[in-house]
Amino acid sequence: MQNNTFSIAVLGAGNIGSAVLARLKELDNKILDIELKKVLVKDQTKNRDLDEGIITTNFEEILNDGSIDLAIEVLGGIEPGKEYIKALLSKGKAVITANKDIIADCGPELIRIAQENNTCLYFEAAVAAGIPVLKPLIESLRGEELTRVLGIINGTSNYILTSMEEGNSYEDALSAAKSLGYAEPDPSNDIDGIDAKFKAMILSLLCFGVSPKNEAVFTEGISKITKEDFEWASRLNKTIKLVAQIDSDKEGFNARVHPVLIDKKHPLASIRGALNAVVAEGDKINQLVFSGPGAGAEPTASSIIGDVLSACHQLSSDQSNWYPLREYKGKIKSFDDVESSMFIRLSVKDQPGVLAKIAGTFGENNVSIESVIQEGRGETAELVIITHDAKEKDLSSSVGTIKALSVVDDIDSIIRVYSD
Repeated sequence: MQNNTFSIAVLGAGNIGSAVLARLKELDNKILDIELKKVLVKDQTKNRDLDEGIITTNFEEILNDGSIDLAIEVLGGIEPGKEYIKALLSKGKAVITANKDIIADCGPELIRIAQENNTCLYFEAAVAAGIPVLKPLIESLRGEELTRVLGIINGTSNYILTSMEEGNSYEDALSAAKSLGYAEPDPSNDIDGIDAKFKAMILSLLCFGVSPKNEAVFTEGISKITKEDFEWASRLNKTIKLVAQIDSDKEGFNARVHPVLIDKKHPLASIRGALNAVVAEGDKINQLVFSGPGAGAEPTASSIIGDVLSACHQLSSDQSNWYPLREYKGKIKSFDDVESSMFIRLSVKDQPGVLAKIAGTFGENNVSIESVIQEGRGETAELVIITHDAKEKDLSSSVGTIKALSVVDDIDSIIRVYSD
């Protein structure tokens, strides 16, 4: 490769932006010769270890500087970053972003603009921070027909669930995650599955050519998981993970995010702490597993630097980095029609006929039972039921009816069971 000099602008100098700037300074010019031309900030008076001449609060200075080849967007949030990226791509400048919210919101549009202007758009860090998974999915596996993609793609929730598996309460695990910097003061996006949902939307686009609407991706978080659930998981030789599942079969495509009971032999079961993993499956490739650090400024900066190298190499060829996106020609399957197995833990009256009533309700809704465990506790008993795969709408209808039965005191837990 000819060692040209490339001029770069960085939009944002916060936590991730600062890590990126530090890595750009360290980059060996034998690998890539770059010139940092501009850094866009909100507050120009703040002390930074940067030449004052490159700091600006005016985006137009970057947009209209014909010498700038590449911009790295690390502002956070959707606006103004989305409009900035559109404008930069329209000018023929290459763009790198770590912003999952923007890519989930308008990824296909941004890719189209990049293609139309013969330039590059990279966002490796938007899904799994330091794990180089998107480039293989976009390029190396573009010729493969994928059937399923699974992911533990939120480090905060995985840290909490790992801590709970080790015996801590949900509250203590969340508190520890905050003190370690894994969780924000308001951790809702992480623990409610929203962060993972946006990443699942990006994977849906890249792996299947489907850009699902926000509301079409069923999402359930981890706040209802208890220590007792983990005790039962251990008894069943399983663990509990928050998993994004994206699949396509003869009945159609669906993407969803929710906790699952997963066998300890499955590759995702061994992903602990704040680590992330993505599993890609297809008839020709069987199963590929990508794992590593899924959160933090340094892993994110590492992926961004990887994108810088790729983008500058691509700029030398004066071509966009995008193959045509996959085109999905099947049906879109609603979550109601997804088939799942459920683990249901109930407190019931300890009296004859209880199991028959509950089993009868499942049968009336076309749901069959795989296994039952009952443990008496005097006047009440704990009943654990695992169903065979059944449509979500039938499972939901069954649960609603069972909850209203006079012999059922409470439904303590409902967790879906992952099955291959």
